[in-house]
Amino acid sequence: MHDAMLKILRQLVSGCPIGVCIFLLCLSNSLASVDVCQQPPDYSHVSVAYYKHGKSAFARGIGQTNQENHNFDLLLKLNETWAFGLGHRYDILGVDPIELQTNGHLHTLFFPLHKQNASDSKSFRFSIAPALSASSNIMKDPGEYNADAFRVLAALVWSRNLSDRVTIRYGVCGDNRFGSYKIYPSISISWRLHSDWTIDLGFPTTRLTYQGSRNINSSLRITPNGNEWHVKNRSMEKQSQLVYEALLLEWAVNWQAHEHFTITASIGRQFHNRYDLTLLDDSQTRLSSDSVTRIGAGLAWRF
Repeated sequence: MHDAMLKILRQLVSGCPIGVCIFLLCLSNSLASVDVCQQPPDYSHVSVAYYKHGKSAFARGIGQTNQENHNFDLLLKLNETWAFGLGHRYDILGVDPIELQTNGHLHTLFFPLHKQNASDSKSFRFSIAPALSASSNIMKDPGEYNADAFRVLAALVWSRNLSDRVTIRYGVCGDNRFGSYKIYPSISISWRLHSDWTIDLGFPTTRLTYQGSRNINSSLRITPNGNEWHVKNRSMEKQSQLVYEALLLEWAVNWQAHEHFTITASIGRQFHNRYDLTLLDDSQTRLSSDSVTRIGAGLAWRF
């Protein structure tokens, strides 16, 4: 495991432009996904993360898949009401020996904007993020953009403190965490069980957090982990949608190495992996693959 984590850290740094990484020296909120449903941090930060998945065999023995994920997030908090930022997800999907209408290099670029109003024990948050989600050959050529590559992520979330230890959040969100774009209800109850333990019980994400010391905390969460991309083949003559669905159970450890600098390591297991794919011969198929382990590392700089 030690060697694997070192390899991941090297991948994280080597995949980042040196000027950006020197500025970042960051650790990611490595739990970040392509959505604005979860409560954003109440501080400005910049972060990167890298995840490596094991190989996962397709059902019926027709092949296997593997994934890498590269995440970047920037959030600027202007005041107690407004915050905006930039997020990028770069996923490398390998499918062997199946030939798809894509090179497997998949990008999602989104621009979140958050507005939050709070009074006494209540608050309301409106978040919106225009997003572009497509294969790399489309991303390089704006002339290839079309409506299938664009979407709008959104959230309306109300929050109320029921006591010093209990907070309830509820609302409506829209994103691709379930694969295809869906609008769904969101609800969670945050309960501080003890000074060191907090549980956020809800839908679509449940998380248990333990504050082991002033500088170290760990969390266990379960959440949907899907996305959708508009893809084209090499000649740009064929196009289709690639949809991925999964359920992620993940344990993460965060170490605040400096007042502004955090390092995160994580290990997780993805279940119920499903792919809606269009093959090079234009046939469409829905495949499922075995559960798979993923390990990750991230850096985040708070300012």
